[in-house]
Amino acid sequence: MHILTIGYSLPNQSVDNHTVLNAPSITDYDAAFIDPEAITQAVQQLLDGERPFNAQDGRPVVNGATTATQVSAADQLLRRKEEAEQFLAQGGTLFLAGRPNAVLPGVVGFEGLDRYSWLPAPRGGSWNPPHMRAAEGKTIRIVDDKHPLSEVLREYRRHISYRAALHPGIATGEQEGHVIAVGGSNVPIAAEFPVLAGRVVVTPVLSSVTGNTRTRLAQAMVDAMAQVAAGAISEDPPGWVRTLALPGSEQIEAELEEAEERAAAAAAAADAVRERLDGLVAHRRLLWATGPSFSAAVREALALLGLEATTEAGEPLAVREGEHAALVEVESTRDDASEWAYVRLQRRLERQLLDEGEQLRGIIVVNGKRNIAPTARRSQHTEALRVACENYGYALITGDTLFALVQRAMGAEAEGAPLEAAGRRLIYGRGLVTAEQALGEAEEESDASIF
Repeated sequence: MHILTIGYSLPNQSVDNHTVLNAPSITDYDAAFIDPEAITQAVQQLLDGERPFNAQDGRPVVNGATTATQVSAADQLLRRKEEAEQFLAQGGTLFLAGRPNAVLPGVVGFEGLDRYSWLPAPRGGSWNPPHMRAAEGKTIRIVDDKHPLSEVLREYRRHISYRAALHPGIATGEQEGHVIAVGGSNVPIAAEFPVLAGRVVVTPVLSSVTGNTRTRLAQAMVDAMAQVAAGAISEDPPGWVRTLALPGSEQIEAELEEAEERAAAAAAAADAVRERLDGLVAHRRLLWATGPSFSAAVREALALLGLEATTEAGEPLAVREGEHAALVEVESTRDDASEWAYVRLQRRLERQLLDEGEQLRGIIVVNGKRNIAPTARRSQHTEALRVACENYGYALITGDTLFALVQRAMGAEAEGAPLEAAGRRLIYGRGLVTAEQALGEAEEESDASIF
């Protein structure tokens, strides 16, 4: 089998790797793997003068007219369109990295150039929204295990992401698309379409891997393309087929249905248990996460202590318990947490006072040395941060302390005796607050009554 790739090189003896401007005719190959982004990328490099390109006959490709000594880029690109139509009309197999379409102006003689100008679309569809639109993600769920591409998606999942999503109705509309995999929101990200007399398989995007992994990935892609080209098309039999009985087939089919029902019930039970477990272990983010993930963990932990958020997720955190309210700043870092959390909190409190006339309390949650086990951390914050919080009456609490409070709160809740006043003690804490102080098990100085 002879395969052409454009935009993603596959080191394999069956594969020729080229650019759109210097590749041989697509019709010379049995199958092709093309990343549409590489088409506009190569043309942009030509327009910017970043890289020279020569056609197969050795003539330079230029952004101008074709002559005896040079080849027009527009002619090269328009020729690809003719080749792709002929390639698919004669039953060719094309694997296509799914990308959102993009226009590239500036090509003399081809002002309408975009990433898919060369490629015929499936019947009733297009390579533009709403049939293909921009998307980003790494969550890939295979829905057709029998398709040749599925083994590649499964084996190299961590090297794959998607940059485009297909319309959810592709399998039911006149496009006759067959979904192979979906993204995290269950939108199709890999599918196979009949186009003219050939097949176009839209795949997620492969990342740049090297060494033995690249070699194995290349062989896996070659095998998948060979199977599709040989007619290994995953297709369900028509409904009337089941009316044709074979000796013993009805009983076995009934047994299979029962087994599948039990498996589905077991999978649903496992999903429910997994969801409960995920909800619990998510609190461990207090000890290692950073950014929005750490902020979300803090929000959930404070809620367990009776401090309900008064701002939306993603916004700076503010909490309230009855008439008691505070603004919350968080910081998780590989080093000691610095005074910036205090500075941010101070600015927010001043703005709240000026805009709303409301003087609130402040809580700072830090998780310094986040890549080190909590028991091995000598410090998590600078001394300047602790002193500032103590002097100005803000509570400073570490991620592991908050985690310990979560453990106590969950245990108390399970025993039917929820913690009382722990959250309020945090609101009125001053300086570094320990778990014992928050639980009322140690004497605590406060500048206001918490009851």
